[in-house]
Amino acid sequence: MIYRILIFILFAGFITVTCIQEDARNNNPVLLHANSVDIDYGTDICSFTKKPIKTVRYGGKITLENGDIHKFMSVECTAGFYLEMDDKTTIKSIEIVDFAHGQKYLPVDELVFLQSKLRPSPNGLFLTAIDHSNTKMKQYIYDAYPGTFMSWTEVTELVQEEWNLSGTRAHATSF
Repeated sequence: MIYRILIFILFAGFITVTCIQEDARNNNPVLLHANSVDIDYGTDICSFTKKPIKTVRYGGKITLENGDIHKFMSVECTAGFYLEMDDKTTIKSIEIVDFAHGQKYLPVDELVFLQSKLRPSPNGLFLTAIDHSNTKMKQYIYDAYPGTFMSWTEVTELVQEEWNLSGTRAHATSF
């Protein structure tokens, strides 16, 4: 009896590994993005606040043309750092963790940002990033946490206003 169970477990494991490898060869987007978030929660330090990044499903990163990567604990920290950058032309990409997926970065232009007083974010502006193409998740999260959907430009304007960031360096534009 134990041998049959052991054989079944080995067979199931073999099938699982084979299917995952097959999906990876077929460029299954779920597997390609399954764990793209490179934040080590609890260890990595936010480049804006200089505090540990702790809250899973939140975070962001700005990658510069020279390869430097800045990680953040929230949408608002990412926006704050962006606003205070002297030379925005050095930015290669700005990506935020998709809340629904939890382990996938998306570029800011592929996201909408829900501001809801019922859904706290790590830095107090109540911003949650959601893949704009995920219509079901947008509806589910809005039903659970009613609020306002915002674009990246609107987020940067909100952060600039709420955190009184310098207006001279804080021209919020998409790149």
